Amino acid sequence: MTVDVIIDIKRTEEEAGQIIRRSLSDSRTVIADANAQAAQILAEAVTDGRTVAEEKAILADRRAESEIEKIKSKTAVECERIEKNARLKFAEAAAIIAGRIVN
Repeated sequence: MTVDVIIDIKRTEEEAGQIIRRSLSDSRTVIADANAQAAQILAEAVTDGRTVAEEKAILADRRAESEIEKIKSKTAVECERIEKNARLKFAEAAAIIAGRIVN
């Protein structure tokens, strides 16, 4: 082999080494950028998830309050009916007791 061929081989090996080092450096940069983007996407997803959860919780609270008011209203009506019935029964009981005392 001539000296020129050996020099060309050495130069090619050095270039190949530089290409490999550059590729590794570029790969590390791409991986670091991808990790940073993934972390940002994850943070945004967590924030969006919290927002959606809060909105759903507020909506559920409103629905629950509405149902509670309906139940309170029905219960108030039922209580009034029971109280009215109890007064009638009380008046009847008082009349029976008064009748027994008088007799």
